[in-house]
Amino acid sequence: MTTRDAFAAEFNVPRGTLAKFDLYADMLIDWQSRMNLVGPSTLHDIWGRHFADSAQLYTLGAGRSGPWIDLGSGAGFPALVVSLLGAPNVHLVESTAKKCRFLEAVRDALGLEGVTIHNKRVEALAPMAADVISARALANLSQLFEWGLRFATPRTLWVLPKGEAASDEIAAARLKYNFDVDLVPSRSDPRGKIVIAGRVRRKAV
Repeated sequence: MTTRDAFAAEFNVPRGTLAKFDLYADMLIDWQSRMNLVGPSTLHDIWGRHFADSAQLYTLGAGRSGPWIDLGSGAGFPALVVSLLGAPNVHLVESTAKKCRFLEAVRDALGLEGVTIHNKRVEALAPMAADVISARALANLSQLFEWGLRFATPRTLWVLPKGEAASDEIAAARLKYNFDVDLVPSRSDPRGKIVIAGRVRRKAV
């Protein structure tokens, strides 16, 4: 379990930004009482399971100023967290309208001007060139590549948190795609890995 102070120290979060995280946590708990945004068992550790888990992705993609596209944004993890930490141009793709209402409420309450919320399926989103593509607990690696290739360029960085089966997902994805990859240990889940992929392209048939 991660405390508020431990989160702030690990990710060097300024006091003003930390206050916005406080508001985000309060809104998540409030809205969770009316709709299912996250697993109920994770609410006791918002700072670790959601904020720190998302913030580590920002550290991996920091320094990139182009569009950061987050697929299946749900309750805003990691997209709203990376925006709070400094990503200037973040696009959240979420097909469930009521979740988008939550995302819009948080965005507006926190004053996140660089955030665009798309209430549509990934397949229906107009193509754009992404600097970073992320997705948390959405689908296996092959499916994420299938959805995300429309937004990928040769320099796009894919930052995809995975569980213990990360190596198996990589092996399965290699049957259909060529890509560069690194596996980084998760800082928030001792069993988790983060897939850092680049130069993703379909194999010739």
